[in-house]
Order: sequence, then C-alpha cells, then structure tokens
Amino acid sequence: MIKNTISSYGAVSKFLHWLIAILIICMLVFGYFLGDVPKSYQGLAYDTHKLIGLTILSLMLLRLLWALTNTKPTVPGARAWERFSERGVHFLLYLTIICMPIAGWIGSVAAGYPPHAGSVNFNLPIEKSKPLSDAAFDMHGTLALIIIGLLSIHVLAALYHHFVKKDNVLRRMV
Repeated sequence: MIKNTISSYGAVSKFLHWLIAILIICMLVFGYFLGDVPKSYQGLAYDTHKLIGLTILSLMLLRLLWALTNTKPTVPGARAWERFSERGVHFLLYLTIICMPIAGWIGSVAAGYPPHAGSVNFNLPIEKSKPLSDAAFDMHGTLALIIIGLLSIHVLAALYHHFVKKDNVLRRMV
C-alpha cells in the first residue's frame, strides 16, 4: 500500500520517515564532531554536511507535501490532550527540521561558503555578512538542541504506546 489509510501509514510515509530519521540522527552526531575533524578533511566534511542538510530539507518538503495530501492515521481511543500533544510534537518536528537546514544554508552563504557540489553553488540572494552568519549558525545550533528534545519525546511516546498502552501506534510505522 503506497498511500496512508485511516489505520496505517503507507510505504511512502514510512520510507520518508525512516530515511529522514536516519539522516537527522547521523547529521546531529556528525555536526557535533565537525570541529574535531582533522584540518585536511574539514572542507570535505563541511561540504558533505551542507549537502546532506539540503537533502534533508528537500526530503522534508516532499514529506510535508505528502502529509498534507494524505490521510493521517488516527489513534483509536486517544484522549483530546494526547491528540493535541501528538499534533504539536509533529508540527514542531516538521518546523524545526525544515528550519534547521535553512539556518545552516543562510549561515554558510552569509559566511561566503555556500554549499556546492562540484562547480554548482547553491547560493541564496544574500550578501556576505558576519552578523547574519553568526546569527544563522546560532539558530542552527539551537534548533539542533530543540530537535534532540523533540525526537526524544517522539521516541518515548512511541515506546509508551508500544510497551505500556500495547496498541499499534509504533507497529504501523515499522
């Protein structure tokens, strides 16, 4: 089944969910250790980080479009506060995961180091600016911490549903 149903996520939603989850976890770890990469590899490491970030941005925009045009499975018996919490955490995850690569992209371009693949530069129509670069990278770091918190809540909620409530919430995304 490609599309979502009222009781389960479809193949596209599952694929995008797990691909983006793996990329984000890898990028959070990779980003944390970027400063520790030997100088001779830092250029490659930062370029790779930027390109994977733009890939995550593209995938998240595709995922957002898919989510907006598909049924969202419901949780039978969920109380109002649970539905509100679930919607809120998902909204904040989507928002922060979209904003984080944008902040990094703005910071890189404002610093004069736009992401590039070979001779193709992914520029933005902004001038080089140290204050803008600093602010964007500060936001990028703050969003990383927020994403870690939201992912923790998301994973703990899935585990709660699986082990405590013993419902199918986790199984329908696996």
